[in-house]
Amino acid sequence: MGPKNSGTLRSIVIFAAHQLIGSLGVVYLSTYVVSAFGGLLAIIYDLFGHSFSTRPLHWIMTETPYFPIQIAIGAGLGWTLYRLFRHRSMLWVWIVPFSILGYAVVALPTVSDTSIFNQAGGLQSSLSHYFGWGCQPRDRCFDQILITLPTYAAVAYSLGAFLARKMESKRTIIEA
Repeated sequence: MGPKNSGTLRSIVIFAAHQLIGSLGVVYLSTYVVSAFGGLLAIIYDLFGHSFSTRPLHWIMTETPYFPIQIAIGAGLGWTLYRLFRHRSMLWVWIVPFSILGYAVVALPTVSDTSIFNQAGGLQSSLSHYFGWGCQPRDRCFDQILITLPTYAAVAYSLGAFLARKMESKRTIIEA
């Protein structure tokens, strides 16, 4: 294997690593952070003699179709890792999950095994199913968690990296 091939292989491995970190890694990190935060809140509430329910945290994490915590953590992680490694491939992590989501919206009525009432194209549109309140885990519909959430995480990750890159280039212009 020549030097050119090893550089290409290295680029593919770096992109694949960022792909995993930017989509699935963000989802797992978000779960860990919220779990730790919920545990800390439970301890604080217990100190004051109150009980703490993790239900609101669970609702925000899995039952809101816009996944705000995962998006914020994805953007922050993308920003931080770009500042550390400066891999341009981080800017393109959104393409694979976005392509899968686009295919799902256009071609698949549903991914998870749900009742006919929860299927996109049945009584609701694909947009509501993948982006709105039409597919909820409490109804045993996990399409948003399986497809939409990793896409949002990857887009936020790439956007965080993009913003870090832009801030870096503005700082370079100002210093010059």
